[in-house]
Amino acid sequence: MISIKPAHSFTTHKPCKMAILPHIDPNDNDIPKRADLKKFSNLTHHFLLPSPSMPDERFADALIYICRHSTDGAWGFMINKPLGASVGGLLHELDLPASQKAMNTPAMHGGFIRPEAGFVLHTGLPEFASSFAVGENVCITTSKDVLSLISGDSLPHFLLCMGFCNWAAGQLEQEISEQDWLVCPADLEILFRAKFEDRLMLAYDKLGIDPDKFTLTTGFA
Repeated sequence: MISIKPAHSFTTHKPCKMAILPHIDPNDNDIPKRADLKKFSNLTHHFLLPSPSMPDERFADALIYICRHSTDGAWGFMINKPLGASVGGLLHELDLPASQKAMNTPAMHGGFIRPEAGFVLHTGLPEFASSFAVGENVCITTSKDVLSLISGDSLPHFLLCMGFCNWAAGQLEQEISEQDWLVCPADLEILFRAKFEDRLMLAYDKLGIDPDKFTLTTGFA
């Protein structure tokens, strides 16, 4: 996957940053309809599930949430890969207090691009200058402001993702046409509430398939 280089990041005492991705239109809040999937027109607020023919073993058991998809490319986060580091530990690196909940909440391995950069995916409205809506009641905030809410347990549903996944223009469409991925609409239950180890199978269940017992004829089920 080809890297976009985020800018305007801040650094902790260790190599952990919050970063702003470029090419984001804060007013582009349309949620794609199911009919759009066949045309690959907009997969924003959708899940990518690896098919049995996925050639890249790094993504063989990854569930990816697509945050933006356009003619310029696509990017998103793996949402079922907890890191050894806790959210609370990262807060401490930024000299912020951390609740027991934060200490018990793992940060996520969001992707292999910029793994030192942090992004907060959360429910609610885009309240900060660095926030933008992904879908209905789903936002990303890329500045330090949101960490104060996490520190005070004021953000009920969130994922702190380190790194991201990125596709160049036309790359994701090509991978889907080659049957590397399955696609389904995202939902908040899987995105924020389900156990990490259950998320991928729950997404397969949304498509009504058993990944061990089906043969692909198309990228979309």
